[in-house]
Amino acid sequence: MRRVLVISHTYVQPAHRGKLRALAAQGLDVTVGVPQRWREPALGEQIESAWERQSGLEVFPIPAKGGDDLQKARFGRRALSALLRDKRPDLVQIEEEPTSAAARQVIKAARNLNIPVVLFTHQNVDPRLPILERWGRRRTLRRLKGLVAGSEAGAELVRREVATLPVAVIPQLGAGVPHDPLHAPHEGLAIAYVGRLVARKGLDNLLQALALNRGAAWHLTIVGDGPERERLEALASELRLAARIRWMGGLPAEQLARLWSDTDVLVQPSRALPDWQEPNGHVLVEAMAHEVAVLGSGSGVGDAGVVVTGGDAAGMAAELLRLSDDSVRKPLATAGRARAMRLYSDDAVAERTLSFWKTLVEHGTRSTEQ
Repeated sequence: MRRVLVISHTYVQPAHRGKLRALAAQGLDVTVGVPQRWREPALGEQIESAWERQSGLEVFPIPAKGGDDLQKARFGRRALSALLRDKRPDLVQIEEEPTSAAARQVIKAARNLNIPVVLFTHQNVDPRLPILERWGRRRTLRRLKGLVAGSEAGAELVRREVATLPVAVIPQLGAGVPHDPLHAPHEGLAIAYVGRLVARKGLDNLLQALALNRGAAWHLTIVGDGPERERLEALASELRLAARIRWMGGLPAEQLARLWSDTDVLVQPSRALPDWQEPNGHVLVEAMAHEVAVLGSGSGVGDAGVVVTGGDAAGMAAELLRLSDDSVRKPLATAGRARAMRLYSDDAVAERTLSFWKTLVEHGTRSTEQ
């Protein structure tokens, strides 16, 4: 295998391209196709991508329409076809959900040129689609060479739909693991939340937990924005917590790295809903890599921190008090950094991805629908 093409809106942010640079460092000619213009919901601003090539990684902007709607966004047909014909990659990996218009479009264009396609999915619960849409999703999956799932739950979901499809469980993004993480001195437990301010993320539960710990020394930094911000700020005031909270708004990925030196614990208080479950988030991996302990209600925490039941404010409060003790928190943070280096670094994710690709291409596995 010599040439690969990866296509996804995820890589409009340069800080997210670590896996791709690591793949290029292994001798691959890697091209990443990204929307030429993309409005990033987390930042509330439009990002414009320009062509560039550096150390074997080429960034190729593709005209797209459909705004920031991940399900409806589509690439310019002629530009996409021209990119595929020009690059003639050994394999294409589309990193969008199988029900998205962009995924269907890329798969069709690649199949017309007899180029095998792998798809990455975060989907980890049954989407409960109408019959025709469910049929379309299964048809899309059957046209793939292989699939990469971001979690074991996502992989199992796909295996139930298409049992013969080769599936690997690999994170979408790796993390840069600093040689020697720096932590600035501060008083009390430094807590951080990073994510969208939406109901399913459970930030109100974290605020209620902190209200139970009002007598303890702590401060909270909130990075992110969303429709729930006004309600959450009002709740923080009602709980008499406002003076101990910093609301940072959305931050670009490259600026987020500055947060970790002043953080002891990252909290991921998400609720599990019938149609949604917190995936193994990149921010979780970043925190681990920077030797920050993790308290979460979802998967991916492993031995890096503590898992609590989503919505259990009292349980969360008790665990935060326990993590205020350095002798409890630091071994968890050290274990998390080791876990990130072993499984989630850019190099580790690139190596696992390349190994899966080679298995598909060199062993000649075929899609189940031709």
